[in-house]
Amino acid sequence: MKILLNDEDYEIADSTSVTMLFQKLEKDFTKGWAVAVNESIIPKHDFDNTFLFDKDRVILIQATQGG
Repeated sequence: MKILLNDEDYEIADSTSVTMLFQKLEKDFTKGWAVAVNESIIPKHDFDNTFLFDKDRVILIQATQGG
């Protein structure tokens, strides 16, 4: 199925959770990431239980340090 990931089409398997998406992207979701699905922020403790559906809009934002 297709989702919109940071405004780009992205193909994922059915029954993909937010945690599984991070694994597919080879990103460490425990360090400085914020996730929104269809404009709703997903708390980190819900990543395992939040499943994505066809045409969902997912925004991933990583905190950065500046100086």
